[in-house]
Amino acid sequence: EGPALVVGLGNRAITPDAVGPLACEHVIATRHLVEQSPEYFSSWRPVAACAPGVLGQTGLETGEIVQGVLDKIRPAAVIAVDALAAGRLSHLLRTIQVADTGIVPGSGVGNARFALNRESLGVPVIAIGVPTVVDGATLAHEISAQAGGVSCEALDDLANPVVVTTKDIDREVRDVSRVIGYAVNKALHPHLSIEDIDLFLS
Repeated sequence: EGPALVVGLGNRAITPDAVGPLACEHVIATRHLVEQSPEYFSSWRPVAACAPGVLGQTGLETGEIVQGVLDKIRPAAVIAVDALAAGRLSHLLRTIQVADTGIVPGSGVGNARFALNRESLGVPVIAIGVPTVVDGATLAHEISAQAGGVSCEALDDLANPVVVTTKDIDREVRDVSRVIGYAVNKALHPHLSIEDIDLFLS
């Protein structure tokens, strides 16, 4: 119950990292409607959505921005959407993970930032993530294990800092971001049909 804040984590300019910001584009923001037009929207849940960017773009930790927004709008819960690093190549863009333990942006690629969880934000944090990359070392380990533990120079090279993604990552990220955005809308506004969501987002 109560207001919700949807946070799209990641860098919109890097396709495999754009799941969060793109998902936010498909979330119906209703906080302003509930406040300004209660005669029409009083039965709706107040929802705010933001895509705060990354430290390299803003000079601010994502967690700092989220805390500032929380202080202003005081939501009952945060839904954080982010791209993840897969543990196996076969998991790339083939699963959507949901957890109630929060998320640490950047941790999948060795760049852990401010944790977004109940302890740091003071409200429940639902994390929604999609694996869009796999680390070279993880991939090398998986190939080696499937080949019976064989080691070779090419596999050793993959242990250097490199990430791998699919060749059609642009389409895949667009599609999965839309799925997540629509699912968040259905969860926060169960009375809406897919056709209703299409209408409000058009």
